[in-house]
Amino acid sequence: MDDRSNSGNLVFNAFSMKINSTQVFRASAQQVSSTLENETVILDYERGVYYTLDEVGTFIWKMLQQKPMTVAELKSGVLAEYDIDEATCENDIYALLKALSDEKLVEKI
Repeated sequence: MDDRSNSGNLVFNAFSMKINSTQVFRASAQQVSSTLENETVILDYERGVYYTLDEVGTFIWKMLQQKPMTVAELKSGVLAEYDIDEATCENDIYALLKALSDEKLVEKI
């Protein structure tokens, strides 16, 4: 769902960060993003690094930009929009949130 565009692929390890379905996340204020078709580019302007999100990552990113959301709310939105099984959806959301959190593009609140 996400990769670090200027330095290779971003590695996901959702299990090293404790995330549960009731935790609330929001997009960080230290970034700017732009969506073109089904892809989003996020610029961390403090570090000058940019990231890309695929279609599903873009969908989640747009949800987080609207308001802070729980993992359960994100999962519900993705399941309503895409044909994906629940376990895969949850694992992918955890991995994306972990990666975005590691890069300080989202914050737990």
